[in-house]
Amino acid sequence: MVAVIAGALACSPAALARGGAGHNSATKKLENAFKIALYVRSVSKDGCYPPAKRLAKAIGKTKRGLRVGVANSAGAVRRLNVVFVLRRGTTCNKVMMALRASSGLYVLNSAQGTIRIQGGGGPRIVPGKPGPPKGVRILSRTFKMSAPDQLTRHEVLCPGKTYPIGGGMFVNLPPGPDGEGIYPHSYERLGAQRGFHVSAVLYDASHGSTTPRKITIQAVCARGLIPQNPTPHKTVFIKPGETKSATARCPKGQQLITGGFQRTNFASDGGNYVTESRAVGSNAWRVSGSAFTGTDFTGGGELTAIAYCVKHRGPILTEVVSTPLPVPAGTNASATTPTCPEDLRLTTAGFSLGGSRNAFYAGSSLNDDGTTTANAFGYFGEVPALTAYGYCLRAK
Repeated sequence: MVAVIAGALACSPAALARGGAGHNSATKKLENAFKIALYVRSVSKDGCYPPAKRLAKAIGKTKRGLRVGVANSAGAVRRLNVVFVLRRGTTCNKVMMALRASSGLYVLNSAQGTIRIQGGGGPRIVPGKPGPPKGVRILSRTFKMSAPDQLTRHEVLCPGKTYPIGGGMFVNLPPGPDGEGIYPHSYERLGAQRGFHVSAVLYDASHGSTTPRKITIQAVCARGLIPQNPTPHKTVFIKPGETKSATARCPKGQQLITGGFQRTNFASDGGNYVTESRAVGSNAWRVSGSAFTGTDFTGGGELTAIAYCVKHRGPILTEVVSTPLPVPAGTNASATTPTCPEDLRLTTAGFSLGGSRNAFYAGSSLNDDGTTTANAFGYFGEVPALTAYGYCLRAK
């Protein structure tokens, strides 16, 4: 179970204004309960969340100190500081939870990928600004990872009145010959916290003498160009040996400014991993993934695509694409895009393994020369084509 952890759920600005979602006890309790729910689903034989009563019992047994109950709906939740699994809305592919705190009623919807505060007509919807962004700059922060199968959440926050419009990551050492290295489990823009977030694993199947590594997270920060809230999410469940895709689409009248993924969970005992994360057209973001079985884990898991959108009449992003390059088996390889067209600024990145499931994605860096580099390690075999994608926009 130590090998399974979810990417943090996004938190709506409404929650930030009314108690600080992502920063308070209520949201942390819901996130902790959701991590257990993801694990329970990942080891299920049918790939489903169990019924509400059975799921609540499993969460309560696993997470000591977390009070858990069952309620028909969020409106029926009365007791304070108890995580309730909701019968209404919880299905094979979705789990609903709620917690009432002194600051309000917090509701988690796994299909939407957010925690929101209910009441007063529901969560406040913040209109996205069309831009162009101003004062664009890249901020970075470096973290150390040293233990085998270590799972850590990393983030870089944008200062003042600036907002994240993209991000990236790179490590100081590429994966070793046995695949030991740092790989992302999630790759996403933070909402209420205003930053860029990567949850990463230091994968080491040997559990031997793990080489310490450093991971640097990059956040592209700017004034303006604030995505719509809530952000579109699309989730699929992947069993070992399967390959699936999920596409998050912007609502009508909106255009994509960046995208990402979350909830992959692999470590040396198995799990699911991402094989593609990129824009498809001007208003959707697609992710693909697969899963494998390790020594003592069935290996399934969720994969979520995220699209960040603003109201705009036409496409905002201009795509630059690398030459597809092979990834040899047992080797790390990289692909680098051209620079953005004149007067455009690189703000986000994507990648694709061209339909192959043979490699682990090792992240995409935003380079000083205005290019982006995607990295992958051929863990299960050769990959015919690794492609890096860069997304550029006009900025002041």
